[in-house]
Amino acid sequence: MLLHLFSIVFLFLSSFCSCDQKKFSFHGYKLIQIKPKSVHHFSLLKSWEENPDFDVWNRIKSINEIVDVALSPKAFQQYEPLFKLANLPYTIVNENIQNLIDREEESMRRSFPSRSIVGRYPRYTEVSSFISNLVIDNPDIASSYSAGTTYENRQLKVLVLKTDTSQKSVWIDCGIHAREWISISTCVWFIDRLLKDYRNSDPVAKDLLGYYEFHILPIVNPDGYEYSHSNFRIWRKNRKPNREDELIWNCFGTDLNRNFGYKWMVAGSSSNVCSEIYAGPSADSEVETKSVQKAINDKLGNWDVFVTIHSYGNLWMVPWGWDTSLLPDYNDLYSVSQIGADALKAVYGTKYSIGSPANLLCKTKKRTLSF
Repeated sequence: MLLHLFSIVFLFLSSFCSCDQKKFSFHGYKLIQIKPKSVHHFSLLKSWEENPDFDVWNRIKSINEIVDVALSPKAFQQYEPLFKLANLPYTIVNENIQNLIDREEESMRRSFPSRSIVGRYPRYTEVSSFISNLVIDNPDIASSYSAGTTYENRQLKVLVLKTDTSQKSVWIDCGIHAREWISISTCVWFIDRLLKDYRNSDPVAKDLLGYYEFHILPIVNPDGYEYSHSNFRIWRKNRKPNREDELIWNCFGTDLNRNFGYKWMVAGSSSNVCSEIYAGPSADSEVETKSVQKAINDKLGNWDVFVTIHSYGNLWMVPWGWDTSLLPDYNDLYSVSQIGADALKAVYGTKYSIGSPANLLCKTKKRTLSF
């Protein structure tokens, strides 16, 4: 299936992994910034990217573009001599990533007494209850359905908001990468804001729900999301085992963002089960991937908009992710994206780069951007 839909993506983090049942400590893990100054430097970084111990947090884009990498104490000892040998410039920007995680956890403890999950990092059960309560309290415009069940038996719960006059459909999903907690919070915030504005007769919300039927999946990867809360803060993939030996470090899970069948494994993915960008044993192998595609195909021909929200990087992206060629309607997508980027800048002062992943970054298999 080829779906030309309006898409928004805020880019991604990366991770290490532990299969221990205790919460993993990142004490001594360093965040460094590397600036490749030559083709040789760029090639070195690309060759290290699939290594499980070389955790790229943004993307390796081009010469003179900063690359953020997290390294364990052992990995730093391994790579630092290689940086120096290659005259590859780097700067340590944080000596201990665990300090960042500790501050985040303290902030969460302070906000937990709030009954509302809006503006917090809610857990899976809280988001599920949030959707159920909205449906109970707003039966005239809200309903829900399960798009599927994950490996660990969690429901992929989709909220539907519509009115009697809604015609075309909009899909919004968040949390396909487990560690990107702010994306889940963004979906929750959007739901709350749209519903409240509609009840307060806001003309924009009235117009939106007067024409569009919204399908919102706040957590595409609930198994990984829960694991990132309970065990390993920067876990990225889902939690289905890839090998019989489940104790192999970082060899659990598939990067769902790279598992979609269209142009599977063409670019920006890995066949290494221990890689953060492992695309799975086959195209559409994961239940989360299949579930999203089924939800789309069940209303095929009725979708006007597809929005998928990530974190880490001010990027507003449209297809393609696997190739630098542009869609026939690329200029239209760019113009609509520019309206959104301009609005964000006007309110928050933030600047978003617009374009396709393959042109903004490098060729990368960006999930439903290409599906």
